[in-house]
This record gives sequence, structure tokens and C-alpha cells, in this order.
Amino acid sequence: MSRYQIRFQTREHAGAELASALHAYRATGALVLAIPRGGVPVGSVVAHALGADFDLLMALRIDAGVALDDTGKTWRTNGAEADCRAGSLCDPHFDQLCRQRAVYTPVRKPADPGGRVVIVVDDGLVSGATMHAALASLRKRHPARLVCALPIATRTGLDHVRALADEIVCLDMPDRIDNLARFYHEFQLVSDDRVRRLIGMASTRSQASVMGAAASVPALSKVMLIPCGTTPLRAILESAPNPIGVAVMVHAGDAQRRAARSQYLARKLRAKGLATMLVDLQPDSRVDNALDSALDDLAARLDQTLSFLHDSTPFAGLPAGLLCAGNTAAPAFRSAESHSSQLRAVACVAGRVDLADSAVLKGLGIPTLLLCASGAPESIRIHHLAIEQMNCPRQLRLVPARDCGFDDREALAEIATLTGDWFERHLAKLTRPRLGYWE
Repeated sequence: MSRYQIRFQTREHAGAELASALHAYRATGALVLAIPRGGVPVGSVVAHALGADFDLLMALRIDAGVALDDTGKTWRTNGAEADCRAGSLCDPHFDQLCRQRAVYTPVRKPADPGGRVVIVVDDGLVSGATMHAALASLRKRHPARLVCALPIATRTGLDHVRALADEIVCLDMPDRIDNLARFYHEFQLVSDDRVRRLIGMASTRSQASVMGAAASVPALSKVMLIPCGTTPLRAILESAPNPIGVAVMVHAGDAQRRAARSQYLARKLRAKGLATMLVDLQPDSRVDNALDSALDDLAARLDQTLSFLHDSTPFAGLPAGLLCAGNTAAPAFRSAESHSSQLRAVACVAGRVDLADSAVLKGLGIPTLLLCASGAPESIRIHHLAIEQMNCPRQLRLVPARDCGFDDREALAEIATLTGDWFERHLAKLTRPRLGYWE
């Protein structure tokens, strides 16, 4: 088994690593086919990195060791074919596949794999039934070369599909997978809307390629380390091609509690066309916030983070917005002053704005959004005092919530909407039109 319990941060991260393993197929005119729905975010990143065409390959597991292809035929992992299109078991599943194809690509025919290098991608393989049906169906359409590409798969599952592929590329092969989600830090259900967006985004890229227009900022899903004294800071960068800007999301401590909330907000910001960069400024702390005495240290780490963004990422030329929380508010306001040429907007969620010096608040020169829980009267009072001292364009918005934890899903959705609109308003007008992103 892999030495990593969590092998990938997201499906996009898995796609980026898989694309590196498939670099030999870059710019070869290959066709990447993803199995919906989980394989689509992986395949989208692979196709973009390889400069390949991208489409869907419909297949569906209907029973143990049995799966249905997009022609209505069923295949068993032992290699036998059983055509049961008229059977009671297959009919509803085939109808489901047809409906999905109509929803995902309503205005065009599936790509023709004949005579092409075809790379079939999914987010993982356990029994191998679905991939077996997909590859067996493709074999009948005479591809020049058929590649099965997976971030993770069981050895037994790969044995069931090995004879159908000319090449298998797999990044990790544990002996057993009880739950594929355990190998991903984030493994949420991929919605139909997200599949449609990714397919539409791939079509836009293909049209741009035909016109000779390359993306000036590539798609990215990467974990990087920011040099910072004896404790490097871990940064998670994710982006679609040509984002409108980058949202730098910082907090201090208690990363486990904040992880799901931060990933949710990051997904929503990327849906607005933004790149995201998530950083814990105090990774060695298990408390919810840094101590007041650590503010100078947090400010230095945030300055280092912004310098790293400018010097060591593809986002150097993009306008940046800063999303902070808790005790990172005061350091964020300081950085907004010293990095005014780089930062274009700030959003602060339940921030300790009372820790910011009056001179710093008065010196803020970029649009600032403060978000506060409607059920926290003392926090509201403190935020009103901060707003009165600011001279920059600013807003204070109250989010329906009982306290500043914002653990409620509806409160998080409201925060995502407000911050996304704020950054879109103040960053998008400074750069190129966006192509879109996954939810």
C-alpha cells in the first residue's frame, strides 16, 4: 500500500500528477475520455496539460463485476459479453446513461476515437467493472492506441482491464481499497452542473487552440512549500486556465477544523473564475487562533506568502485579493498597505479587527469587506468602530449566524457569495475575461 493515507488533495490535484506521468503524449493530438462523474475533473486537467481533446465516455456499473457501456451492452470483468438491452436490469441503467449524455453534451456528437491515441481517465478503480466496459466498448471503435490512466487502483482491478489496454498508467496501487474517498483530502460528489462546466470549458479551450490562442496562465493544482524560517508554510494552489485574479486565503492554526470550510470557500471562489491559494500561517498551532503576541510573526509570514505568490507562482501578473479570518485580520491590513501594488481587495471573515492599529485602519487604501455574525453583538460593535476609522471603499455585512464560528452551511454559503462577488467586482475589471471554472 502507498505510504500516504491521503494520496491526493483533490481530483484536480490527481489530474495534475497524472498529466505529468502522461507527458509523452503532450501535443500528440491525443483524445482524453473521462468516465462521469468522478473522472471528469481528473480528465479535464489531464487534457488541458497535454493539449488534448476532451470528451466523455459513458459507462456504468450495474452489478458486481458487471457494467454497461454507452451502446447498451453489458460486460463482465471475466471478459464475457452479455447483451441484455431488453432485460429489466439494463433498460433503466441504459436510459440513465442516455439522459446523462443528453444533459452533459446536448448540442454535439461524441468524439470519434477511430485511429487516434485515446486516454481513458477515471478518479480511481476498485473492482474494474466500469473501466472494463468502457475499454471493451472503445476497442470496437478501433483507436490507434488505447491508454488506461488512473490516479489510484487496486491490483486486482487492474488485472481485470490489463488485457484491454495497450498501456496502463497508474500512480498508486494499494492491495485493497475499502473506500476511494480515503485517498483524497476532498472527495465530494461531482454535480451534473460541474460536469457541464468542465466540458464547456474544454470546448472553449479547443476553439482557442484552433485560433492559435494559448492560455497565458495554465490550469494548476499543486501543493507548494513557502520558505519561512524553520517551519515552511504549506500552500495549496488551484486554478483553471486564465483566472481573473487570485484569492489568497489565510488563517492561523487549527487547520483540521478549518480544512473543510476553507476548501468549500475555495471551490466557490474558483467557480467565480478565481485562482485560490490556501495557507495556514501558523501550522504548528492546534488552537483556533494565534495569540495576540504572535501578530508580528504572522505579519512577517503573510509578507513572505505574498512575495512567494509574486516570485514563485504563475499568478505573478494577476490582481490579488486577500481573504483572512480571526487573528490574521490585523496582519492582513498591514500587508494591504505594504503590498498595495499587488493586492486589490480584502475580505475579512469574523476578523479580530480590534487588534489592528488605528493608523493601519486609516491607512488602508484598497476596498475592504468585513463579515460579521448577526448574532454576535460585541463583534458587531467592534466592526462598526473599525469601519468608522477606515477611509477606503468598505462594507460591513452581517451574516445570519449565532456566533463567529460560521459552521452552519447556510452561513458558509452566504460568506462564499459575498466574498466571491466582492473579489469579482474589484479584480475582474483589471484583467481578461474569464473562461470559467468548476464549482
